[in-house]
Amino acid sequence: MVARVCLVSGGTGGHLMPALVLGRALHARGHEPVLVTEGREVERELLRREPLVVRELHLPGGRPKALTLPFWLLRAVAAARRLLREQAVGCVVSTGGRPSVPMGLAARSLGLPVFLLEQNAVTGRANRWLAPLALRVYHGLPNAAGYGRRGVLTGTPLRAEFAAVDRRSAREALGLDERPVVLVTGGSQGAAVLNQMVPAALLGTGLALQVLHLAGLGNDEAVRRAYAAGGGELVRAFVRPVAADMDRLFGAADLVVCRGGGTTVAELAAVGRPAVIVPYPHHKDRQQWHNAQVLGRAGAALVIEERALTLASLTEQLGALLRAPERLAAMGQCAAGQHPGDPVAAILADLEQVLAAGAPS
Repeated sequence: MVARVCLVSGGTGGHLMPALVLGRALHARGHEPVLVTEGREVERELLRREPLVVRELHLPGGRPKALTLPFWLLRAVAAARRLLREQAVGCVVSTGGRPSVPMGLAARSLGLPVFLLEQNAVTGRANRWLAPLALRVYHGLPNAAGYGRRGVLTGTPLRAEFAAVDRRSAREALGLDERPVVLVTGGSQGAAVLNQMVPAALLGTGLALQVLHLAGLGNDEAVRRAYAAGGGELVRAFVRPVAADMDRLFGAADLVVCRGGGTTVAELAAVGRPAVIVPYPHHKDRQQWHNAQVLGRAGAALVIEERALTLASLTEQLGALLRAPERLAAMGQCAAGQHPGDPVAAILADLEQVLAAGAPS
């Protein structure tokens, strides 16, 4: 296996965290992983204490439009080629996002092997473009369209801590008591609908609760005020913009209210936690809805379309779930049944085999 592996991630924690997990595993095996990101503020926040070598791909400014896309791509690929040569990379592993396309094209133009991770139940646009160039596509969730000749279902790489989550120790570390705990997360960028509606809904249940709410960068103060405006002592809220200890937050939770990102769905399955999932509604392929249905069909989650969400209905549904701990426990068991095992070991073993053979196995 080549020593210098370039991991490419762009835009969101859902792309970045699996890349970080793989990078750490590669480093532990004696390799030299290099992580390439787009350099967004949310990426820098999540990487502040990261010991891995991180490089930013400086893409041409602005979001390319149809007429300017070819010129944007030419410039981006040229920048990616320079970066790959400077880092003496032997292969590229992409977890998706905007930088993955120029990095993938640059890698193939230099004769480097390309591997893809697809965290969603519907293959994202960048991975659809790059799939014909890849030696293997590793799928994190059952794919609605199948896997193709070079695809394999492995699960999504998660931190090793997700395999050993303990509710009591997680709560002690977070300073929580025995009241029910609700984790609210809209992903690394936050979700306006959850930030606006969930505080009022939880306050409206009339239950004594503890809330761990990840609001996204720049949103935390407004969400903090929303909980404080409830005026009561029943709901104790801990609001952060983002978090690097997601295993601990999931471990402490009795119920999770979230978007339907592929990594979030994988985390719910890994720790066996019930969820209310409100999928992001603006993907043309309804990507998050398909992700959420993996748990919805298994009886592990309630999936609510954003257009159907009202404060009254959300208050009622959250209250009913939190008043039925036996139902939450059963949903958690259903979630755990969707966990595939050890995705990191499966991916690294297959990647080594494919590289050793020099062609798809």
